[in-house]
Amino acid sequence: MKRILFLILIICLSVVANAAIVEPGAFVDIGLARPSAMGGAFTAVSDDVNAIFYNPAGIVQSKYKDITFMYTKQKNLVPYNYAGFIYPFSKERGAGLGLIISGDDYLDEKTILLSYCENFEWLLKILKISSGVNFKLHFASFGNNKETAENKVTGGAAGLGFDIGFLWALTDNVKIGLFFRDAFSYIYWTSKYIDIQHSYNEGIPLTSSLGVSYNIKDFTASCDLADLNKLKIGIEKTIFNYIDIRAGYTQTLDIESYKEYMLGIGIGHFEFGSRNEFSSSLDISYLFERLENTLKIQTSFKFK
Repeated sequence: MKRILFLILIICLSVVANAAIVEPGAFVDIGLARPSAMGGAFTAVSDDVNAIFYNPAGIVQSKYKDITFMYTKQKNLVPYNYAGFIYPFSKERGAGLGLIISGDDYLDEKTILLSYCENFEWLLKILKISSGVNFKLHFASFGNNKETAENKVTGGAAGLGFDIGFLWALTDNVKIGLFFRDAFSYIYWTSKYIDIQHSYNEGIPLTSSLGVSYNIKDFTASCDLADLNKLKIGIEKTIFNYIDIRAGYTQTLDIESYKEYMLGIGIGHFEFGSRNEFSSSLDISYLFERLENTLKIQTSFKFK
């Protein structure tokens, strides 16, 4: 068993080492409010509906069925709409559904995520390891704006992708997460200018994230290494039982050493019903970014 785990670790580290150190140009996921307020260091946290987008291996950690919605404008420019739903069938397995709609008539993109998570504690006995996958469908269109000249380039795209994540509960307080976004992807693009048509295919660059988190009662600290070139650090502290205070920091590990800071607040942990079967939350984050800052507001509803 130890040899198998060691082999899996070597394979995962090899994939991380060969991940593209580039920013994807299409179908970019800019993240949700709670994880963003923690600097995006959420790979080893992933204990709610946000797990779909950050590490689906964490879906089984949620005590609730969870649905969420968020709208924002990245850098006050690009509209982003998010929706997600997770359904933990038990402590052993769960599923989820996510939707990202971004852009405008110049270029709009849609991504549908179908998630599945399995806890392998029954197989590995002592080791508490879970794995999750996202199967993704991508759609895009561009050139639908009416303000430009009549003879313009129009077209669209369709494709699919695949994410995979792992989560290991090292102790009751410490977890290690590993997530490969777009471990496989295939996008088919078509374009038309007057009567000239063109088509080609490409993949979305693989990105990776290796994270660790530490949690005690009402405090969580997390750290991610993304694509071997960006450090992400986040903290979350619960006060007065219903308020979460969050802060995050990211820094690129290159000559430029670009830094970003994030702050956030969550109002939640409200439980309703005779058996506390319902809960709700509101999460707000503010990202101090290059060129323009970004505000994110997200609401979630939970039920057992």
